[in-house]
Amino acid sequence: MQEISQSRLRYFHEVVACGSVRGAAEKLDTAASVVSRQIQLLEKELGVALFERRSRGLTPTEAADMLLEYYRACRAQQEHLGARLQELRGMQRGSVQLMISEGFIDSLMEHVIGPFCIEHPRINISVNVGSVNEVVEAVASDAAHIGLAYNPPVDPRLRCRASRKHPVCLLTRPDHALARHRAPLTIADILPYPFALMSAPYGLRQAVDLLEFTERIHLTPSLTTNSLRVLKQYAMSGAGVTLMPNLGVHHEVASGELVALPIAHPILSSPECQALLRLGRPLSSAASELMRRIEQGLPAFCEEVPGKGRKAKTGQ
Repeated sequence: MQEISQSRLRYFHEVVACGSVRGAAEKLDTAASVVSRQIQLLEKELGVALFERRSRGLTPTEAADMLLEYYRACRAQQEHLGARLQELRGMQRGSVQLMISEGFIDSLMEHVIGPFCIEHPRINISVNVGSVNEVVEAVASDAAHIGLAYNPPVDPRLRCRASRKHPVCLLTRPDHALARHRAPLTIADILPYPFALMSAPYGLRQAVDLLEFTERIHLTPSLTTNSLRVLKQYAMSGAGVTLMPNLGVHHEVASGELVALPIAHPILSSPECQALLRLGRPLSSAASELMRRIEQGLPAFCEEVPGKGRKAKTGQ
């Protein structure tokens, strides 16, 4: 097979990303006829159809999926080469993109990002917050180098670099009736009280949805939100209780504003915090260093070992 034109690959990638020739043309600031012609030439070079042309638009073929994987691999290798060249200049330039779940924000900034930025002020760090599905897709599509997610689904495109269990707890004010409950709570203990839940498609809500399915119950929350902060404020207001991991509420629990109570149920005990990388993607020096600090310094992945400080649980 002859060498594939990189410029045509770029046109192809933008058509896939935008879902149409017209959308790709607008993004590339060129005529739609130019984009269409480049796609036709690429299909001729490869000897396969890349799109099925339907009334509602273009649908990528199986060959297009293979070519997209090739294009992303080429971009990743180019990025790796650029990063290695930058390393010769002592990590003076570069960028790292992270996509994270909301619960990681405070501890990530305090223990990892803040110190890293002070030591390496010329490395550009991008931190975006999204749902667990958005974290997974950002890492899988190379939009992010590192993903931090709570209770992510298994995805063959990713590998877990670090993980630790963070059970779902009941979060409430210390003067709430349930705060005086000595044994781990059951679902039956919680149901009589007003409560707030995270909305789909967040990892926390997916754990609760699995609980509903397994126990054949239907939970009717008084409040639904896509923000952990709203859940915390709901519990602190005394309006009711909420279900969430103690991830992201360390300060409120330590200050006595809230208490996190264990719940006796295997589904709510199993969710994990995970640090995710795309399988096979090489990391730059800056991204590798940031990943190392996440593994060893982020409380979500570390536990206190008597006499030895923090110990991280890492993946393969």
